[in-house]
Amino acid sequence: MKLPDFEKEPGDHNAESQRREKSLSIRRELEPSRAAVGGAGRKDFRKAEPKHVTVVGRSGVSPACEPWQGSLPSKAASASLRNTPFLELDTNLPANRVPAGLEKRLCAAAAAILGKPEDRVNVTVRPGLTMALNGSVDPCAQLFVSSIGVVGTAEENRSHSARFFEFLTKELALGQDRIIIRFSPLEPWQIGKKGTVMTFL
Repeated sequence: MKLPDFEKEPGDHNAESQRREKSLSIRRELEPSRAAVGGAGRKDFRKAEPKHVTVVGRSGVSPACEPWQGSLPSKAASASLRNTPFLELDTNLPANRVPAGLEKRLCAAAAAILGKPEDRVNVTVRPGLTMALNGSVDPCAQLFVSSIGVVGTAEENRSHSARFFEFLTKELALGQDRIIIRFSPLEPWQIGKKGTVMTFL
């Protein structure tokens, strides 16, 4: 018959106390080992951290990378290398009224105005066309300027326009009201060259 706790023999209480003491003793022995393992783990983790990091934005990091010491070409410089301006001058002036060598001089002028190498500029001059400007068929001219990167803003084109008008009025002996210019920005993929497009050159 099981005895109530208060009726247990004194030896039973002693055995229970011994078991508790043994359990506490084992627990105390294990605590330093756990602390050592945890400390070692944290220490090893810190050692594994990279010595050099490159911060990307405000929060991202790229570990184990040396900081970039060089410099990348500017956007303007890259566009300048790839730029191939196109100029098309249409006029109803007869061919004998168009100065000889105009295409070459327009090529040089465009290079200076747009800030591009002359050997990248393409010019077409078409005289003797049937044209009307502002409803009039009097002598007139229309210049198309298309390019990558340098004709995409009002500020740029205002400056370009002034210089092209100065050139054309002198070369063609026309008033400013008989000349019109159209600017058209291009993307690299819109120009084919060397069996591919400018995007890949």
